[in-house]
Amino acid sequence: MSVDRTGIQDVHALWLQTLDFLHYNAPQLWADMLQQEGVTFLMPPAVAALERVQDQAAALANAESRRLRKADLFYITREAAESVAGLAGTPCIAQIASIVPSPSGLMVWEEPPVSIERGVVLRAVSWGPSYDGGTWWSWWTDTAAGVRAGIAEPTMLMIHGGLAFHQEVYAEPDFWPVQADDPDLPEHPQFRALLFTWMAISCGLLVYRDSVGPSQDISGHLRRMSVESRVVHRVIPASSGDRPGLAQILRRQLQLDGTVTEERPYPGHLPAQLAPWHVYVPDLGHRLIVEIPYLEPGQTAVPTLGAGRRIGNLAFAPVRTVLRQGWQFHNGYVQSPLHYDPELGLLTDPDDDEF
Repeated sequence: MSVDRTGIQDVHALWLQTLDFLHYNAPQLWADMLQQEGVTFLMPPAVAALERVQDQAAALANAESRRLRKADLFYITREAAESVAGLAGTPCIAQIASIVPSPSGLMVWEEPPVSIERGVVLRAVSWGPSYDGGTWWSWWTDTAAGVRAGIAEPTMLMIHGGLAFHQEVYAEPDFWPVQADDPDLPEHPQFRALLFTWMAISCGLLVYRDSVGPSQDISGHLRRMSVESRVVHRVIPASSGDRPGLAQILRRQLQLDGTVTEERPYPGHLPAQLAPWHVYVPDLGHRLIVEIPYLEPGQTAVPTLGAGRRIGNLAFAPVRTVLRQGWQFHNGYVQSPLHYDPELGLLTDPDDDEF
């Protein structure tokens, strides 16, 4: 299997090899690792309370296997990954639970989205619900790439299969991982690649095409393991005619995050350029999604969109206020010289509210 390219026809084999690894090899291998100085695993409290490292390792492997057995399978094409990499100016404001494409999944990239060091590349990520309703991620590297780089022995292909376990990450319920927001953290590139892929799928920037079923041999192996067969969803960019604009993306994210908006026409004159950014919020009235350009030195703005994810300087502003204060487009967003107070929020004239 090439380090540079993985085919959609390889995904079922990778899934099956990883299930075999978790069943046959992970309990002993992870127990050996736990007994090495400086090696730790992320553990739920009940697992950490077990006295024997062998029992801890077996519990971790069983939990990972349960998540992976239920996983839906996704194949991220090179074109889809490039599309996601270009979303630098698009904030993801929706919660994890509203953008995840499946409760449990395995996502394999055609081309590795992240190179860690010395030839080690991330090829896949699996996820599923954690013990407390949060999210548990497992990241997997390309075993063959590690062998070719001289980091792993060739026998590792027999032990691990095509994917080698790299790292687990846990997030509490309704918690957004800090790794996705802080560029200084080493895990930032991989979480950005993953979560923006989820966001792009949920907002229609990426779509599924040409789902592929397993081969007859793999189907037989899955039956013997009592694992339900899965198709692999090929993820590609939406066509240019179906691709939503930035305003549509934000509106969709707000809906996903539970912000109640209604489709009501604005009663007055609204420039055509502003129309996509118009929303009606029952408690606020007719509003425009705008970016606040001016902040006091050292001030960090908390947007007033009301969404769980609060990124950037976006706010719901009264239409009248924006039209009176003036507006322009900056990096794709409507920008208006409004004033924001860290305690009071967006400062506007109450007479500008329209219901």
